[in-house]
Amino acid sequence: MTGRCRFAYAQARVQARYAELPGEDAWQRLAAARTLGMFLEDAREGALRGWVKGFSAQSDAHDLDRGVRAIWQDEVTQVAAWLPRPWGPALAWLRWLPLLPLLAHAGRGGSLPAWVGRDRILQGLRRPDGTLDPAVLAAAGAGALFPAQGEGASDPLRDWAAAWAGEWRRLWPPCDRRFLANLDGLATLIGAHARAFPQAGGEVAWPLRRELRERLRLGFHRLPLQPAAAFSYLALIALDLERLRAALMDRALFVLPEAV
Repeated sequence: MTGRCRFAYAQARVQARYAELPGEDAWQRLAAARTLGMFLEDAREGALRGWVKGFSAQSDAHDLDRGVRAIWQDEVTQVAAWLPRPWGPALAWLRWLPLLPLLAHAGRGGSLPAWVGRDRILQGLRRPDGTLDPAVLAAAGAGALFPAQGEGASDPLRDWAAAWAGEWRRLWPPCDRRFLANLDGLATLIGAHARAFPQAGGEVAWPLRRELRERLRLGFHRLPLQPAAAFSYLALIALDLERLRAALMDRALFVLPEAV
């Protein structure tokens, strides 16, 4: 199958999957569920049913966190199977995004928590003394996050997000300049948001997230048959999974007040 045909195939699959994502009305309906059990029961009747099928009312915070990370891994793997093969490494690199804070903490000398050993993605990364094993990380395909022989990995000023982004760009295969320019624009958009969001107050932060989602949605529709559309789709998935994780964690850890 030619590259153009493969992009057409990927676009059709991604477009169909995008149409199944929950809309704002679905999120608002689920917001009324006060407990984890109630939320899951309602979510299984709508667009989130595929994502919540592995959870139960007895799931604890670690179960939920692991489960959401596993959903992200599965989404990335699925999209990678749809796109032309040369884009596989750049897509696979997205698997490490949710783990950057944990890897940065460990890379700076911090201990990995015991629950890492129960995570199917992280198993083996934790040495018996709790430290991160760079060799295992490299064997798993994320060696670029560490300098050679681990030199400088413990530097407290090391920008792990920049290291991840630099490797992601390096993995882009040669292709049409327009494709690369649109990917670069997408990376710039998300990078600017990532810098602004932590500095924003509560009243501004979540409107920024909604603005980002809208711009990603427009980009997704405006750039069909391009890799930027697939990456925009996965960015939208990441935002929805973030929202799902927050909803699950709130109900697993707290009793929410009744809606007024």
